[in-house]
Amino acid sequence: MEDYGYSNYKLFLSGDLQGFENIVKYYRNNLILFIAQYAHDFQLAEDISQEVFVKLYLKKPNYAKQASFKTWLYIIAKRDAISYAKKHKLQLRANDNGSLGVEEEFLDIIIADERKKALHNALNELCDKYRNVLYLTYFEDFSVREISVLLKKTPKQVTDMLYNAKKALSVVILNGGEMYEILRSST
Repeated sequence: MEDYGYSNYKLFLSGDLQGFENIVKYYRNNLILFIAQYAHDFQLAEDISQEVFVKLYLKKPNYAKQASFKTWLYIIAKRDAISYAKKHKLQLRANDNGSLGVEEEFLDIIIADERKKALHNALNELCDKYRNVLYLTYFEDFSVREISVLLKKTPKQVTDMLYNAKKALSVVILNGGEMYEILRSST
């Protein structure tokens, strides 16, 4: 079965702009949230996601179907976020307050479920590699194989990283006081 993104990308490549519009509508918000995991700044994540879509529109890169369209798109976004940081000599790190700089209103639009919002906030307290792998698992529903392609790790490395990340997340949730009460029943 062909995935949604690929079928719309094919449509776009054949000259139908509706295919491109569908891709942007379907992936934009989650892509911004994903890029924020690397950029640690909402406005910058928005800008980078826009650049990703502009690149897709203008350059029409070849999608070789070695991974799902979503994985391919997220690989481009991750590469662009890292490239942007190097080009502008930015260090991809958390803001002083520990948040990722994702505006609350945007988070409310993307994540309606209170448990997911609490989980997102708990992830912010983890180191980057743990936060990223758990984000891809819990928010993007990526498989271990897709995560391994995206992070350039073996499936075994991703499995081990997930195990350790979940242990670290449990500690954050258990030590987080009332803030994470909603998540305690699932740890």
